[in-house]
Amino acid sequence: MAPAIFCKGVTKSYLTGTTSTPALQGVDLEVRCGELFMLVGPSGCGKTTLISVIAGILNHDQGECHIFEHDLATMNEGERTSYRGKTVGFVFQAYNLIPSLTATENVSIPLLLNGHPRKYAMQRSEELLFKVGLKDKINSLPNELSGGQQQRVAIARALVHDPKLIVCDEPTSALDHATGGEIMEIFRQEALTGNRTLVIVTHDSRIFQFADRIGLMDDGRITQVVNSPLELKLEKTAQK
Repeated sequence: MAPAIFCKGVTKSYLTGTTSTPALQGVDLEVRCGELFMLVGPSGCGKTTLISVIAGILNHDQGECHIFEHDLATMNEGERTSYRGKTVGFVFQAYNLIPSLTATENVSIPLLLNGHPRKYAMQRSEELLFKVGLKDKINSLPNELSGGQQQRVAIARALVHDPKLIVCDEPTSALDHATGGEIMEIFRQEALTGNRTLVIVTHDSRIFQFADRIGLMDDGRITQVVNSPLELKLEKTAQK
């Protein structure tokens, strides 16, 4: 079976004035279908840039990036928009909820953008909010929710349209240990159901146990892929 994500020699630089700053410096990565893959590394090492390229938000400069055997470099802007809307679920670190919409309405956005009837979109959104523990908050506005509750709304929104790929930037950063564990159990189930692929950027060592594999990233490259939190712990110990 072809990998869900295949990156070979992927580069990306940001231009500020006349200065070019490299963010990705030749990333090689394969992520399998049905896998929960975590990206771990210091701030500024390129993790968020990499998942933005994988999700079709950013264009890469050089190299190959194939998602479910689709070459992102060959897509025009319309094709990329369609790809993101149907294939990818996002959990952003900043939540990106619309202040004037209720929790249910925020979650329903991917379904409405994909042309589903409003009645179905609202019903499906409520089901996901129940699943992430927000049964009593379905009609609440974002400013009526705690940071952790807003994060759970963002997670429900990422799952609501049954995407094949889910990319997450620090999904448990605003959650306590118990709630973070519950959310990761949902993510694990999503990976196992429907052969979905999850890529999660995190600094939260409490959730490493939920990963199938963990990619270590530094200076814009994947430096190593380990198969367990224990391997990661031994790797860090050896570097001290």
